[in-house]
Amino acid sequence: MTLKGGEGRTRGCGNFGLLLLLSLLLPLASSCGARRAPLEAAQAAWERGNHRAASARYEEFLEADPRHKEAAAARLRLATIYQRNLRDYDRAVRHYIQLIQDHPQSAEAAPARLRLAECYVALGRRREAIAEYEDWLARSPEAPERRRARLEIAELYYELNDLDQALAEYPKVVADAVYDELSERAYMRIGGLSALRGDYEAACPAFEAVANGTLDPDIRRQARFRLADSYARLFQYERAVATLEATEADPRAPDYIARRIAAIREEQRQRSP
Repeated sequence: MTLKGGEGRTRGCGNFGLLLLLSLLLPLASSCGARRAPLEAAQAAWERGNHRAASARYEEFLEADPRHKEAAAARLRLATIYQRNLRDYDRAVRHYIQLIQDHPQSAEAAPARLRLAECYVALGRRREAIAEYEDWLARSPEAPERRRARLEIAELYYELNDLDQALAEYPKVVADAVYDELSERAYMRIGGLSALRGDYEAACPAFEAVANGTLDPDIRRQARFRLADSYARLFQYERAVATLEATEADPRAPDYIARRIAAIREEQRQRSP
């Protein structure tokens, strides 16, 4: 009987210890669950398309525990909601910067830098956008979006009327690259800026690349028209006329090609001995 009583007391002590341990862990579990509740609510709201509710829940989560192990991912989602869904670029900027400062080595820091640049573009803060794009490029040597970022930098310099720097940036987009949408935009800018400066020797290959590479008939027509004008400026009248004759007429101005050829022939006649 004594042995059984001892066993009972041992089991009783064990049960008491287990209850004590549970009493200590339950508040901790409850606290963890309470901290995760806004995060789960934010995700649920986002999935429903309720972006304002999602942003509020993410704000609540980050304010309660800004150093949580999921804080970087949560802040990236929150900033992205402000940027892409709510178009609140100022708040997006604030959260992207906070993420980069608090978690500079995290996986979320790289996309945050790129999206921060996009927000600056949307806000018209072009110099800051260029600086962020350049910083992202320096940190992301293998990223597939590098050419797109370089094109954005070139376009920003173009918008700033810094045409020298723009003309230095566009060739970086097309260097060693297959023809695509990015190349098309860059080549058209190269041709236009070169023609603007009177450098028709540089304009011709750029317009020719678009004329031969694009699948868009309107862009092809525009490139051919500008290529013909560049040839005419170089006094290469036969090439200018041949380019126009090989160009499909614009239905909105069906007589343009005939009139342009006539003008080129008249210029050629006047310049001939």
